[in-house]
Amino acid sequence: MKWILRVGFLCLLTISLIRVKEELLKKDIFNIKTVNINSISKSLNDDVLPLKNEILGKNIYDIDIDFLKKMLKNDIRIKNVQVTKEGLNQIDISIEEREVAYYAQIRNELYLVDKDGIIFGKLNEQKLRDLPILNVKNISELNDYVKIFSKIEDISLKDMISQVYTQNKHCISLILTDGTVIKTDLMVTREKYSVGETLYLDLIKNKKIEYLDLRFKDFIIKCSGDKDEKK
Repeated sequence: MKWILRVGFLCLLTISLIRVKEELLKKDIFNIKTVNINSISKSLNDDVLPLKNEILGKNIYDIDIDFLKKMLKNDIRIKNVQVTKEGLNQIDISIEEREVAYYAQIRNELYLVDKDGIIFGKLNEQKLRDLPILNVKNISELNDYVKIFSKIEDISLKDMISQVYTQNKHCISLILTDGTVIKTDLMVTREKYSVGETLYLDLIKNKKIEYLDLRFKDFIIKCSGDKDEKK
């Protein structure tokens, strides 16, 4: 009999503690008063603001952090996001935006593309920058261009490229700012790009280069005359 009374007492005590906890957590002290978001672009901030306003005033224990992160990452402009609860009434949101590395020309529109080849906006959504324009017919071409750029990431040749387009299934053309065409494909190695850059920089001191072909064992170069030659 004593055993039954003890069990009953423990059950009542547990229920009472749960009710006290539930009532305590409903108090205003746990309502969110601050939502901190790191500095982000104006267009993204304008879209995130309604979510921030929706969170304010809610009980911090009612906020599902994982769901909130998933909802924010549904925006293609957001590369990564961290959401943390701080103290009794504060939420901190840290957003990493995608950075434009290239412009993709698809038909008559220009789009923003990050270094991973993700299209995340249109040209008019950001200030115009001096970046390569990738002429894209399909996603496969875009992926090929990104693979090529990954091989020239650490050499100055990358900063000389103004446009990229696929000439045919065997040739991708990199158009440099001076009009020189670098002919390449996916088989060209990082080392060959480096050597090709050195060769190009040496030749343009005195020559006008029409194209430099990197696709074969030997470099194929076509010059159109001396640099100081009058047209």
